[in-house]
Parts: sequence; C-alpha cells; structure tokens
Amino acid sequence: MAVVKQKQPAGRQVRVADSNCPEGVRCEISLDGGHSIVTDEPIERGGTDTATSPLMIFTSSLAACQTVQIVKVAEAMRFKHGAINIHAETVTDRVDGSAGGSNKVMRFCGAKMIIDIETDETPERLARLQKVSEDQCPVGNLFSDAGYEPEVIWNPRPMK
Repeated sequence: MAVVKQKQPAGRQVRVADSNCPEGVRCEISLDGGHSIVTDEPIERGGTDTATSPLMIFTSSLAACQTVQIVKVAEAMRFKHGAINIHAETVTDRVDGSAGGSNKVMRFCGAKMIIDIETDETPERLARLQKVSEDQCPVGNLFSDAGYEPEVIWNPRPMK
C-alpha cells in the first residue's frame, strides 16, 4: 500500500460508524448525529439486494462531497449559481493481493465527475471555483492521494 505524505493537520475530527450485520452481508449502520444507512450486496455477490452496495455508497459520497464543497466555496466567493448536478463514476478492478498468486482483490482505480452548474459568472471566477472546490473535497482527495486523479468535467449552464 502506498504511503502518502499528508498535509499538516488542522482541526482533526473523528467520525464514527457502527455496523451491525446479524447475518449475510446486509449491514445496518448507525452514524454520528443519529443517522443511519443500510447497505447490502447484489444477489450475485452474496447479498439479498435490499439496499445499495458499500461501493455505491462510496461513489455517491464522492458526488455529495463535491457538491458540498462547491456550495461552500461559492458562498465564500459570493459566486452566484443555480442548480448543481453531478454525475459521478468510480472504477474498480481486480488486482494482485498482498498474498500474491491468483489472489485477486478489488481496488478503486479511477473516478470521474461531470458537473453541471447554472451560473453566469465569468470563466475566470468559474476556474477559481473549480480549483478550490476540487482541492477541498476529502473524498475526491482519497483518489488523488492514491495516485488516481479524478477526471472532472465542468459544464456551465446559463442561469434560469
């Protein structure tokens, strides 16, 4: 596993998730703040397909995290925008595991986001929003830190 030199921590926080899996691979997960989610695997992966998979939760986390960062950075910049829609894709592949031989393990090896944003701001201000918001997305940075820079396509649309 690659070791990444991290930036100096400032404001470190701990987030907690408790997973309960009484049988099979369906997990009922309690989160900080009193929230909960459920995950399961498709039937072909040993699940009952009663909830989305953990891998899809991660993909949706990428889209949601980037959306939050865009909104926060836009507010700080006083950047006017309307709707923000993000299509996120993550890519996994089976690679050699640490045990070697034919032991293949699943790893994320890429990510792509297509970001549609309604705005009439200048191209220069949009470029600044892009740079800062992408840099501040912790989920997207997991890919960057692993050596897989996410592909990000921004599509500005006129304000309605």
